[in-house]
Amino acid sequence: MTKSRGRPRKNPASPTGRGAEQDVLHAAGGLFVRRGFARTSTRAIAEAAGLQQASVYHWFRSKEEVLLRLVLGTVVPSRRLAERLLAADAPGHVLLWALCFADTRLLLEDPQNLGALYFAPELRGEGFEEFHENRDALERIYGTLLERTSGRPATPFDAAVLMGLVENVILQRQRRAPRLPDDAAHRIADTALRVAGTPEHVTGPTRDRALELVDGLAEDTDRRPAPSA
Repeated sequence: MTKSRGRPRKNPASPTGRGAEQDVLHAAGGLFVRRGFARTSTRAIAEAAGLQQASVYHWFRSKEEVLLRLVLGTVVPSRRLAERLLAADAPGHVLLWALCFADTRLLLEDPQNLGALYFAPELRGEGFEEFHENRDALERIYGTLLERTSGRPATPFDAAVLMGLVENVILQRQRRAPRLPDDAAHRIADTALRVAGTPEHVTGPTRDRALELVDGLAEDTDRRPAPSA
């Protein structure tokens, strides 16, 4: 069923230019990252979005649902990319480099650093199973590509260490110092191959093939029609 337009806004201009639902998500994301989930009220979210408080509940049943939407928006694109890389025809070390690079870049390009919400204690409660299922699936793909690269079995701990290497940029961004280098995603992907025990694959040809794969997947995604409502 299509939702109605909801209650009038306090501010007629949409801060994001993409409508009230996205305005709520954007406002909540900024507040959750800066203040924390528990210290952010729905009233504060509404005010930041330029909406009446009732409009938040028009789009979302609860503050927890807003948090779920935000964290899914960070992990689902990475999981989908990882699944497509897993099916690509390329050596394991190329695919592992590509995944680490692309996943790092996604985290770095998020203007609000929403990955910081992964550490919110509320995610350990009920209602966030979908987030954990997606993140666990992504972690398993890290483990599979690690095995293909190293030629040895990878434990869940090994996969978690590798994914943690990528997600460390979230904490680095929170610290705001030192400034992350422009080639941070390249460096992390290089380091992943060293962690995998295959430093001999940290080469220009590996990077070139991996970047070609990542760019090809991005172009293919751009050509796909938008899903119907």
